[in-house]
Amino acid sequence: MSSFQLNLNPLKEPLGFSKVLEWIASIFAFATCGGFKGKTEIQVACRPKVSDNKTITATFGYPFRLNEASFQAPQGVNMCDVDWKNHVLIGDYSSSAQFYVTFAVFVFLYCIAALCWLHEPVS
Repeated sequence: MSSFQLNLNPLKEPLGFSKVLEWIASIFAFATCGGFKGKTEIQVACRPKVSDNKTITATFGYPFRLNEASFQAPQGVNMCDVDWKNHVLIGDYSSSAQFYVTFAVFVFLYCIAALCWLHEPVS
């Protein structure tokens, strides 16, 4: 009768230990980039009253297509008696971010496969 036996001896060797570290680093790589959200703000100073300053926010996140993130004036707020037009951020960094996340996922899968077949007994 055969049963599953967990053999942790390969993890005690430098190659196995480095694969575990690579596996953990790949998790952090695609988790931090893939789940990132940010925002940038502009403070609009209205003349002549300084107390009427307004803040306009543009939010962005993965995959960092900044040319699709527009500055939105708060709804129902008059912006210094001027009609606010939507302005977008400059740049499209989606290809770099998607390559980074895809590469991290492939490293994750490679490390799992390498750890499963590390020092597999040859019959």
